[in-house]
Amino acid sequence: MTVDALGTGRGWPSIDLPGYREHPAEFATYSTFAFDELPPIERQLDDGLSWLLSQPPVEYSLGGGHIYEGDPVRPATGAELDSLTSDVNVRLPPVFDAFIRTLEPRARVRSCTACYLDLGDFPVAVDTEGWLIHFLSDQQWVGHWLLYVGRDGSEAVVAGYPPYGFAQGADFERGTDEAVVCADSFSEFLYRFWIENEIWFALADESARELTTEEKRYAEHYRRFST
Repeated sequence: MTVDALGTGRGWPSIDLPGYREHPAEFATYSTFAFDELPPIERQLDDGLSWLLSQPPVEYSLGGGHIYEGDPVRPATGAELDSLTSDVNVRLPPVFDAFIRTLEPRARVRSCTACYLDLGDFPVAVDTEGWLIHFLSDQQWVGHWLLYVGRDGSEAVVAGYPPYGFAQGADFERGTDEAVVCADSFSEFLYRFWIENEIWFALADESARELTTEEKRYAEHYRRFST
């Protein structure tokens, strides 16, 4: 239903997992990996985010704004979310609401490409079906992620470019090939974003650590697609 409402395809724009899932092209920051090849999610994704809160806080998290000194920071806050949605009739997913309003879960998620939280300037209407709310940008603005909330209560996460929801962006059009549905819920997106970045840091950081059992199973899922 959500894909029909948005009129886009499915995909997972993301980073590489060194040694397990490589970019098809050299020097890429993100590649769109096949949605139907994504590893299964092993954890119970609850509305209270207990699965995430059980993890330790990390440096340079999404709770701390941009990584690079001098970059503009507009932290996503509950007050900003209230202002953004005051004139639209939406029922936000509890997980998204909690993630924006509280620091603790955000302090446990980081990005190897310096992504940061930003709620944009305004919600973007998707015909009469629902709204897109921007929540994450790549530090170089080569990618953006938005929560889709349908009037029927459906949700999804949309990724792509241009930056919908900003004054310098563009209107969203159904059937665009510039965006894809990358998750059927904000919970699913958050889990994959979290674990893939943790895997990347474990494999690529100078102080590399061993993958956890969960991370290893996630990464090794891609062995079956290697040629």
